Amino acid sequence: MKNVINYYYNLYPNDIHQTEKGYYFIINQTRYFFTKYLGEPKEIQKIYDIHMHLLNQKFYVHPIILNNQNQILTYINSEPYILMMTIYYENKITINDIIAFSNSIAYITPPNNWGNLWAQKNDYLEYQISMLGTEHPLIRESFSYYIGLGETAIQLVNSLEKTNDPLVYAHRRIGINDRQYDLYNPLNLTIDFKIRDIAEYLKSRFFSGKDINNELKYYLNNTKLSTHEYLLFLARMIYPTYYFDLYEEIITNRKKDEEIKKIITKTDDFEQIIKTIYHYYKTFLPVPIIDWLE
Repeated sequence: MKNVINYYYNLYPNDIHQTEKGYYFIINQTRYFFTKYLGEPKEIQKIYDIHMHLLNQKFYVHPIILNNQNQILTYINSEPYILMMTIYYENKITINDIIAFSNSIAYITPPNNWGNLWAQKNDYLEYQISMLGTEHPLIRESFSYYIGLGETAIQLVNSLEKTNDPLVYAHRRIGINDRQYDLYNPLNLTIDFKIRDIAEYLKSRFFSGKDINNELKYYLNNTKLSTHEYLLFLARMIYPTYYFDLYEEIITNRKKDEEIKKIITKTDDFEQIIKTIYHYYKTFLPVPIIDWLE
């Protein structure tokens, strides 16, 4: 790997260290990270442009280093890699880190409607599970419940009127085990409503066995949201990304079926979290009626 870094970037580290996410090295007290790019190559220019916009606004994300051919991606054995200069990387992220990041306003076309995206995902997963046969019995037994949660979230989103709520730079996923490296990684960025990250973070904490009640209260009491954003937050909390993400890891043999038990056993407790949000909202918002939350 040293030869690659030397040749393509004119950088000459003494040592290169490998981690599960890629390779890092330090030159003149600056830490560089060289990692495989897992996204669509056609999307990389958009990611690069977003990250340059943030840097120009003095909002830190890891700067992407172009190679000596002025290209964003460097191909090694036909696999695309990318080099970034990282400053923040060690500390675990907190709810305040996420709230601060959500202040990065993005003046860009609104994202696709969540209801449409979720409906497409639900349809795909229902078709996929119909083809699994008798494999993965734990998934087959629990799947209908989580598809039902997804349908509730879709109906709630589709009932909302369109608004001009600001969009922000958010993350495809952000969770309890993520560190500052992940928070400021431009490869993890997307554009969406500001409640996206906090909802995914709280769900990740809950299903990792953490009590999220205090953080949930802190967020709702200290963040100014529009009616639309409040209801989007509820929909995002209801939609079971945590289950569908794990489902995909199981059927692609990256995790064992038994992992799904960690989610299933917490069903009742998480329903109570959702009911708490719903009934709190009803004290000050016009909330669409959701029968199973009444």
